[in-house]
Amino acid sequence: MIAATILAIFLLMGGGSMFGELMSDYIEDPIEATIVEEERREMALDAHDDLEDAISEFNKKVLDDRDKLNELVENYESTQHEFDQLFVDAFARRRQEVEAIWKQRSAMLSHIKADEWQTIIKQAKAEAAEDKK
Repeated sequence: MIAATILAIFLLMGGGSMFGELMSDYIEDPIEATIVEEERREMALDAHDDLEDAISEFNKKVLDDRDKLNELVENYESTQHEFDQLFVDAFARRRQEVEAIWKQRSAMLSHIKADEWQTIIKQAKAEAAEDKK
C-alpha cells in the first residue's frame, strides 16, 4: 500500500528530471539532419514545436501540483479531503495533458517515416548521452 502511494505521488507529481527531456532538448537537430524532403521536414519541425509546448506545459503543471502538495504537507491544519482533492484534480490534469502530448506526438510522427524515426531517436539519445558526460 505504501509503495503504491509513493508510486502514485511520483507519477502524478513528477519525480527526478523533467518529463520529455529527449523530445524537447535533442530531437530537433536529428529531424533536420534526417528528413531530406524540405516540406515534410518543416511540417515535422512545426509539429515538434507544438509537442515541445505541450511537454513544457505538462512539466509546469506538475511543478505547480508538487508545490501544492508541499503546502498541504507543511500545513498542520491540512485535511484528508484536501489531499484527496489535490490528487483527484492532479489526475484529471495529467490525463488531459497526456492526451495533448499524444495528439502532438502523433501529428509530428505523421510527417516522419518509421525508419527516419529510428535514426532520429538514435541520434538524439547519442547527443543526450554526450551531454551527460
